[in-house]
Amino acid sequence: MRWKKRAAWGGRPLGADEWAVLQAEIVSGDLISVDDAVEELTGFMDPFCEDLDGAPVVGVTDGQLSVVKEQSTDARGRRALALTFYAAGVAGTRPDAFARLNSAASALVDYLNAEGISVDSISWTESGPIKRPF
Repeated sequence: MRWKKRAAWGGRPLGADEWAVLQAEIVSGDLISVDDAVEELTGFMDPFCEDLDGAPVVGVTDGQLSVVKEQSTDARGRRALALTFYAAGVAGTRPDAFARLNSAASALVDYLNAEGISVDSISWTESGPIKRPF
């Protein structure tokens, strides 16, 4: 797994009207099983469709954690599943947004391992906070 920082992630308190953002790009020879794993982990969440920076975003949310997924291609031209996790939670509250993102990322990796789903790579990218649309 690779982890890239694009912003001072968690470097300042997150506002009540902001989401912390973590992106994952998963490359696997069995993307259907990876997608099924994501569905299994997020199956209890409610669907949402909102505009973020003028573009429609469709995903699922439980109100504090939102997940958006789409098919993509990595830098080497391999098919991948791109996930974007958005988390709410003002710093100092338990759990805060960064704890929620850590928990979601850990749950995904643990589930993939427990189910024996082969993954070639997971690239994690931290992004700066964005305004929360709902």
